[in-house]
Amino acid sequence: MTKILKAKFPEKCIGCELCILEMQRQINKIGFEGSVIRVLKKPRMNTDGADGLEYSIVLDPQINKFDIKKIKEICPTQVFTIEDQENGLIG
Repeated sequence: MTKILKAKFPEKCIGCELCILEMQRQINKIGFEGSVIRVLKKPRMNTDGADGLEYSIVLDPQINKFDIKKIKEICPTQVFTIEDQENGLIG
Protein backbone atom coordinates (compact mmCIF):
# COMPACT_ATOMS: atom_id res chain seq x y z
CA MET A 1 0.00 0.00 0.00
CA THR A 2 1.08 3.53 -0.71
CA LYS A 3 1.90 5.67 2.32
CA ILE A 4 0.75 9.30 2.45
CA LEU A 5 1.57 12.20 4.75
CA LYS A 6 -1.36 13.93 6.44
CA ALA A 7 -1.51 16.99 8.68
CA LYS A 8 -3.69 15.18 11.21
CA PHE A 9 -3.21 17.62 14.13
CA PRO A 10 -2.92 21.15 12.67
CA GLU A 11 -4.02 22.63 16.00
CA LYS A 12 -0.63 21.56 17.42
CA CYS A 13 1.32 23.60 14.83
CA ILE A 14 3.54 26.32 16.32
CA GLY A 15 4.54 27.82 12.96
CA CYS A 16 8.22 26.84 13.14
CA GLU A 17 8.21 25.85 9.43
CA LEU A 18 10.78 23.09 9.98
CA CYS A 19 8.66 20.86 7.75
CA ILE A 20 9.06 23.36 4.90
CA LEU A 21 12.80 23.58 5.45
CA GLU A 22 13.13 19.77 5.40
CA MET A 23 11.12 19.61 2.19
CA GLN A 24 13.27 22.28 0.57
CA ARG A 25 16.40 20.42 1.70
CA GLN A 26 15.13 17.28 -0.01
CA ILE A 27 14.59 19.09 -3.31
CA ASN A 28 17.84 21.10 -2.99
CA LYS A 29 16.10 24.45 -3.09
CA ILE A 30 16.81 27.52 -0.97
CA GLY A 31 13.91 29.60 0.34
CA PHE A 32 10.21 28.98 0.82
CA GLU A 33 9.04 29.69 -2.72
CA GLY A 34 7.65 26.71 -4.61
CA SER A 35 7.40 24.46 -1.57
CA VAL A 36 4.88 21.61 -1.61
CA ILE A 37 4.11 22.42 2.04
CA ARG A 38 2.48 25.69 3.06
CA VAL A 39 2.00 26.91 6.62
CA LEU A 40 -0.69 29.58 6.58
CA LYS A 41 -1.02 31.96 9.50
CA LYS A 42 -4.07 33.89 10.63
CA PRO A 43 -4.75 35.94 13.74
CA ARG A 44 -7.02 34.58 16.44
CA MET A 45 -8.38 35.89 19.67
CA ASN A 46 -7.83 33.61 22.65
CA THR A 47 -10.54 33.17 25.25
CA ASP A 48 -8.43 35.10 27.77
CA GLY A 49 -8.35 38.11 25.43
CA ALA A 50 -4.75 37.65 24.32
CA ASP A 51 -3.98 37.80 20.63
CA GLY A 52 -2.30 34.85 18.97
CA LEU A 53 -1.82 33.10 15.68
CA GLU A 54 -3.56 30.06 14.28
CA TYR A 55 -1.82 27.89 11.68
CA SER A 56 -3.14 25.68 8.94
CA ILE A 57 -1.04 23.31 6.86
CA VAL A 58 -1.58 22.69 3.15
CA LEU A 59 0.13 19.69 1.58
CA ASP A 60 0.51 19.30 -2.17
CA PRO A 61 -0.06 15.63 -3.19
CA GLN A 62 3.42 15.66 -4.78
CA ILE A 63 4.86 15.52 -1.26
CA ASN A 64 4.29 11.77 -1.16
CA LYS A 65 7.04 11.28 -3.76
CA PHE A 66 9.62 12.39 -1.18
CA ASP A 67 10.88 11.08 2.18
CA ILE A 68 7.72 11.77 4.17
CA LYS A 69 9.09 9.97 7.21
CA LYS A 70 11.77 12.66 7.64
CA ILE A 71 9.16 15.40 7.31
CA LYS A 72 6.99 13.73 9.96
CA GLU A 73 9.94 13.25 12.32
CA ILE A 74 11.24 16.82 12.10
CA CYS A 75 8.00 18.31 13.45
CA PRO A 76 8.53 19.13 17.15
CA THR A 77 4.79 19.01 17.94
CA GLN A 78 3.90 15.89 15.92
CA VAL A 79 1.42 17.53 13.56
CA PHE A 80 1.83 14.87 10.85
CA THR A 81 0.90 11.21 10.51
CA ILE A 82 1.76 8.69 7.82
CA GLU A 83 -1.23 6.65 6.71
CA ASP A 84 -2.07 4.04 4.10
CA GLN A 85 -3.80 5.22 0.96
CA GLU A 86 -6.79 2.99 0.34
CA ASN A 87 -8.38 2.24 -3.05
CA GLY A 88 -6.79 5.28 -4.66
CA LEU A 89 -8.66 7.60 -2.32
CA ILE A 90 -7.08 9.65 0.41
CA GLY A 91 -9.13 9.11 3.51
